[in-house]
Amino acid sequence: MNSKLRIVLVATAILLFGAGAARTTYAAPPTDACSLLTEAQVSTVLGVPAAGRALGPKSCIWVQTGVKPGSTRRRVDLVILIMQGYTGGYAVATMPNAPTSATHVSGLGDDAYYLSMRSGAPTMELRVKKGGVAFGIRVQSDGTPFTPDQIKAKEKTLALEILAKL
Repeated sequence: MNSKLRIVLVATAILLFGAGAARTTYAAPPTDACSLLTEAQVSTVLGVPAAGRALGPKSCIWVQTGVKPGSTRRRVDLVILIMQGYTGGYAVATMPNAPTSATHVSGLGDDAYYLSMRSGAPTMELRVKKGGVAFGIRVQSDGTPFTPDQIKAKEKTLALEILAKL
């Protein structure tokens, strides 16, 4: 075998090996939670007008507008989770006698689950992981609350909107 052919074969082997060994890369996690949903998207899901505001770069809240103080209010909370918080939360939720429970959800990102409190006021949060990003989303309604099935459907709808941007 001549030296030119040998160099081409070695170079090809290195390229093929490098392509096969390369890790999958993902986009950097978003730095502005409020940019992941629009007020129109949240308002549609809640069924009422809502305005958003940042609680920090990794957290945003959309609250129903135009209600009098003390009246019922609907809201959406969104937090970008650190990956340890995502996996650790699931590990804690699935432990026997844990204060929370986790139920897997199919069809959302790489992994998703509903996290529910086992005692006290009923709270539920959808946690979703896609690539190197994980987020938690919670729909709440005081006064006349949504049913657990309505909350799950609303959280899933909003999660799909977020996943389309990641």
